[in-house]
Amino acid sequence: MSEHDPVLEVTGLTVEFPGVRALDDVGFTVARGEVHALVGENGAGKSTLLKVLGGVNTPTAGTVVLDGNPYSPAKPHDALVAGIAVIYQEFTLFPDLTVAENVFVGREPVVAATRGIRYGVMRDECRRVFGMLDWEIDPDARVGDLSVSEQQLVEIAKALSVEGQVIVMDEPTAALSHSEVARLLDVVRRLRDEGRSVIYVSHHLEEVFEIADRATVLRDGKHVATLDIASTTEDELVRHMVGREVSSVFTREPGVPGEVVLGLDGLSAGRILRDVSLDVRAGEVVGIGGVAGAGQTELTEAVYGALAARRGSMTLHCERYAPSSPADALRAGVGFLHEDRKSAGNLPHLTVAQNVTITILDRMRGVARLLSFAKERETYDSYRSRMRIKASSPAQLIGQLSGGNQQKVLLGRALAPGGDLLVLNEPTRGVDIGAKAEIHQLIGELTKSGVAVLMVSSDLPELLGMSDRVVVLSQGRVVGRLDGDERTEENVIACATTGRRIGVAA
Repeated sequence: MSEHDPVLEVTGLTVEFPGVRALDDVGFTVARGEVHALVGENGAGKSTLLKVLGGVNTPTAGTVVLDGNPYSPAKPHDALVAGIAVIYQEFTLFPDLTVAENVFVGREPVVAATRGIRYGVMRDECRRVFGMLDWEIDPDARVGDLSVSEQQLVEIAKALSVEGQVIVMDEPTAALSHSEVARLLDVVRRLRDEGRSVIYVSHHLEEVFEIADRATVLRDGKHVATLDIASTTEDELVRHMVGREVSSVFTREPGVPGEVVLGLDGLSAGRILRDVSLDVRAGEVVGIGGVAGAGQTELTEAVYGALAARRGSMTLHCERYAPSSPADALRAGVGFLHEDRKSAGNLPHLTVAQNVTITILDRMRGVARLLSFAKERETYDSYRSRMRIKASSPAQLIGQLSGGNQQKVLLGRALAPGGDLLVLNEPTRGVDIGAKAEIHQLIGELTKSGVAVLMVSSDLPELLGMSDRVVVLSQGRVVGRLDGDERTEENVIACATTGRRIGVAA
């Protein structure tokens, strides 16, 4: 890798939307055969920059040069033809099409004489790409039937199948398990060894330091610095990203657990969850770990009433608890945060105030049982202050907020029912390090006030740093209960991958 052999040169790039300058005179270069990280808080301009490279956004000013030639794609297909493949953070998949159809959408191989699609070629190429990734996914599977992590793998395969000279990856590991992340990073190294360049966007700084050669930092739409990773520390990179010192990430001061709030006894639900027993006490966080698809989603959905229990029982404050729907859970005061902010969390066409209060509309009634905008505003203001939500007004659409602020809105919604049990699925997925620290601080404040938290996280430092105890699932069963000094990454991975029971009873 040499800075003197640039494959991509960005100069003075500016992108303006009505009332907003998303990028302001940004410039940097990407060398041939380099892994170049792009980092910054949510709202720093990273996604806007990637959309310019991918032909989605058109810059207001500035130039991009690709392999020595001017580059100004008018549409995404232009980027693919030029050799730039982009893996976007938000999925761009068609749920009713197969895996193979999604990987080759818009560039299907055809028979020259009849223009018929060569499905066999598509399937074979899919198997080749997934083989390179050491993943097994049926090319004929319907994408809508896949898990979130499997859909992420399809997005990655779609980009890699293009054979482009520049591969752009926007949070490619956000939905992947620990082992899947390791395999993807191996693929990134292989691409670099082949002389291809990778622009890698991630909020997981350990990944940046593991694979990147250099990192460009954006803040508030401006270029802050481009740093050689070998001579940079994580603290230095964070200071550039947020413009301040950030502490208390992945840490929480443990308290004294109180009474049992949630109890599970031999719970089985869905196709995979089997015989799970655990309890969550007031003022503590019980973390749920395991590889993707180990039963974490089924466990949280059963507690929230979205998945019927087949066997076993649950108690809430030592009283029988058997929700037949999420509405039952909400009435019982159980708050829930979904793992997929885009498809199952946000209500994008509603305002931030409406997104906070949607689960407690019965409390927002005024005269003649009509919705009281004053009550809605008052409720939103209380959670805006408590969650430290940054929004221009209660009427701003939630989709216009940064990822971290969207997550804080949804955390406020989870608290709105007013109970003392929170079920959190990936509470900081896809948010920057500053927002992550704020969310962790909020969870700490909640547990100090006596709230019990059941938290699923695929981020091992978060899982271990925030939890009082960790319960590890494998194939739907509890295979490890880790407490005290046994709460280590090695033990979580050993339990999750070998099924070996380690630790003491919860």
